[in-house]
Amino acid sequence: MPEQRFFYWDANVFLSYLNNDPDRFPTLEAILENIETSKKDRIVTSVISKVEVLWVAHEKLNRALSRDEESRIDSMWDNPDVIEMVEFNDEIALMARKAMREGMIKGWRLRTNDAIHLASAQWVAAIELHTYDMKQFGKYDEMLGLVICEPHVIQPKLF
Repeated sequence: MPEQRFFYWDANVFLSYLNNDPDRFPTLEAILENIETSKKDRIVTSVISKVEVLWVAHEKLNRALSRDEESRIDSMWDNPDVIEMVEFNDEIALMARKAMREGMIKGWRLRTNDAIHLASAQWVAAIELHTYDMKQFGKYDEMLGLVICEPHVIQPKLF
């Protein structure tokens, strides 16, 4: 059986999916379908994504919350065949702190949650970290040994 692969998603990827972003949704939907049918790949994210993905765009714009939207967000997290949560732990905390400290030497600023996402992806040995914030995340790829990129459909290898 093929080895399981982990694709780490930053919270902004989930928000693009939930908001049906017209430029991003088709790619994200294709990725989710591929992962659901592959039975070997998983999307992983930190449990902090559950806090960061707290509303969809029209709720924020209208300053009106919807129980239906909250249920839709919750049901997205409740699909273990596709999405696995990475629990925050001491090892991830130390890895996140290290990334922040090493970035500071280079003049980079990293928010705590972003450092936790980077460290979580590193901790699970994700083959890629997907984000729509390449300006913030992209510079950490070599430092952490991660492939950091925007989401894209994974093409199967041809023999």
